[in-house]
Amino acid sequence: MAIETPSPGDTARLLPSFTPFRVVHGSGSPTPPDQSPLLLLFKGNEKLEKPDGEPSEEVCLDGVMFSIYHREGSTWVAIERDGVEYVMFVSADKRSYKCNLSLTDPGERFFAIAFLRIAFLLASAPYRTLKLHASVIEKGGEALVFLGKSGTGKSTHSRLWLKHVPGCSLLNDDEPIVRIMDNGEVRVFGAPWSGSTPCYRDVSAKTVALVQLEQHSENILTGPLGTEAFAPLFQSVALLQSDEIHRQQVVTTVLDIAERVPVYRLRNKPDREAVALSASLLTDKNILL
Repeated sequence: MAIETPSPGDTARLLPSFTPFRVVHGSGSPTPPDQSPLLLLFKGNEKLEKPDGEPSEEVCLDGVMFSIYHREGSTWVAIERDGVEYVMFVSADKRSYKCNLSLTDPGERFFAIAFLRIAFLLASAPYRTLKLHASVIEKGGEALVFLGKSGTGKSTHSRLWLKHVPGCSLLNDDEPIVRIMDNGEVRVFGAPWSGSTPCYRDVSAKTVALVQLEQHSENILTGPLGTEAFAPLFQSVALLQSDEIHRQQVVTTVLDIAERVPVYRLRNKPDREAVALSASLLTDKNILL
């Protein structure tokens, strides 16, 4: 993905979480050579207004309103926060993105990160790629992806892993990227988004299990879930509900991942015993706790 900007230095400072993911080519320039395929091109400084009429979809998250408009195959996204609103245009092929951000004003950081997040999930969906709401622990090249609604203890469980399991690391704490590779392997990647926990790592690992967490008075691990695996995985995916093509791409990928990677349910207390149960899902079961 490339960002066209009047000031690369200012834009880089606007997006510090993207720094670990910048690619510098042999020429020394972070701009891909002409022959390199781009997932998407993102531009600012466009004169844009959201379309007239009612939006196709509205979502309010933590006081921030996201409004989606679909018109003649193209899409507009308007984000309003604290009385300030910006607009992004999405081309029909979901490869070109234009917004009315300057991409140089530090006050635009929230909007720039949000627009790029939406651009990535739309552009990457045809390539069997999902952005999840999950926390990910990695050890020895293998990863466990912890799913669940907000408040179910995903981050807490990951912190317990860091406390009790030597050699493990936090890959991402809220917004990892999962992709089915060409060889059929499902890998999970770090991302320039990670919720409230700063964890922006340009690393990946093989996904050995997806674990749905639920708070409980006992520690009980069940699974693989089989046909029940679709719901917890789909509920964790970021998507635009009103975009039918995008939604179908996501559903297809979720079904494919559920067939390739076992999904478990861990009813748990936030303690060491719960970590021992989830650790049993790794290939290397000789983990000292």
